[in-house]
Amino acid sequence: MKRMFVFFIYLFISSVSVYGGTSDERILVPVIDGAWWQVAGNPMDHKYATERQQPVDFAVWQAADGTWQLWSCIRHTRAGGKTGKTRFFYGWEGKNLTDTNWKPLGIAMEADPSLGETPGGLQAPHVIKVGDTFHMFYGDYANICRATSKDGKNFKRIIQPHGKTGIFSEGPGCITRDPMLIQIDGLWHCYYTALPGGRGYGFCRTSPDLETWSHSCVVSYGGKVGPDRFQNECPHVVEVEPGLFYYFRNQFYGKRALNWVYRSDNPLNFGIDDDSKLVRSWRLAAPEIIFYEGRYYIAALKDSLDGIKIARMKWVRLPELGKPVFNFSSVAGREGWILKSGNLASVFTTSTRSNFKARSEYFIGTAEIGQDKFDDGRTGVIESPVFTLEEKSYILFVSGGNDRQNLYIALIEAETGKQIVRLTGKKDNAFERVLADCAGSKGKKAFIRIVDRATAPWGHINFGGMYEDPLAPYNK
Repeated sequence: MKRMFVFFIYLFISSVSVYGGTSDERILVPVIDGAWWQVAGNPMDHKYATERQQPVDFAVWQAADGTWQLWSCIRHTRAGGKTGKTRFFYGWEGKNLTDTNWKPLGIAMEADPSLGETPGGLQAPHVIKVGDTFHMFYGDYANICRATSKDGKNFKRIIQPHGKTGIFSEGPGCITRDPMLIQIDGLWHCYYTALPGGRGYGFCRTSPDLETWSHSCVVSYGGKVGPDRFQNECPHVVEVEPGLFYYFRNQFYGKRALNWVYRSDNPLNFGIDDDSKLVRSWRLAAPEIIFYEGRYYIAALKDSLDGIKIARMKWVRLPELGKPVFNFSSVAGREGWILKSGNLASVFTTSTRSNFKARSEYFIGTAEIGQDKFDDGRTGVIESPVFTLEEKSYILFVSGGNDRQNLYIALIEAETGKQIVRLTGKKDNAFERVLADCAGSKGKKAFIRIVDRATAPWGHINFGGMYEDPLAPYNK
């Protein structure tokens, strides 16, 4: 059976790009391989149309007759009446996956309150094919539900023994939604999201037959993305190589679209308040991965939230880091860094008093005073030699206290004094890698300024170096 995978994308901020593993390891990373083409727009030919409506979470699959089907959840419509919920499924059909502007088919499915579904509550369809039967899993604003079809176009709901369509849920008020399925070692894994306690979790349940389901387990939560209620949406899992799984987690939609990608050899653990499995982030929303005729495609929401687009996608093996801008392991790489002001003990340190997870023996730590001791009362300003920004993006390693006004690392244009990026720590000494977007300053001279004006506990900042970004050539 060919697997078709769908996932959403959303974006804005200067993106953060992270790889797991050691600096010698080259790992598979997903990248866009060519231009996007639009397949669906924002349909106004239905009875619930409003100027505010937006096509969002969707599914793409190939029907029995070879045509391509796309169903999207349309939100901010007049559907749902007084419930305040506004969603239903709208369909499109394309002759070929690579065609533009697929044919609109109209409303494909609405919630059925007689079967326990919340009026206006349909969310995030996902379709798989097992044998000659298509199975659509979807959310009804409270439960995960299922419908089946023989032609892949007309679906009939599966009513459970209790007389409703709901199969399972994480409980009242949790808005259990966004299901996607993948078969792993003969067992179906259903990944979905829900909001227990108002926090966003990625869950999974397993089934041998799509009928009986295990208890849920948390597979993704928190980390640098955070625990907020809508920061673990649209979970999507792809098995790229046997036993190697990638989990796509959505944080933002629209012009701030941002999607995070994790890598694990355990399909039930992609990181619980742990970023060690994080591979990259990219400016996409609500993506779905499609594997067809030996190659990958990716479908995602348009940043304008008025349609859905598709592009070719590929997997490339990249090192964890590119070349260092300053090789702190060498004397030459440390030369030219000066203490401009203050009473810091030194510019560089080899301290091991904390789990810094530094990439070289030497790094900059404004509290380090030698003999693995520290003094948060020290203050100062350190500056690097001037260098040329030759790439569109760089990776910086930062840790220490959290105070953007008094504790920070800034990348500054030398001629204009323009601050390209300012970074602070998170009250943790373990270095975090952060991607600095320098596209607007490429080719210009710049320098790094490290500022410590804080004397309270956690009154220090650490800098572990600056490296070229291996993903820079693939970030459009």
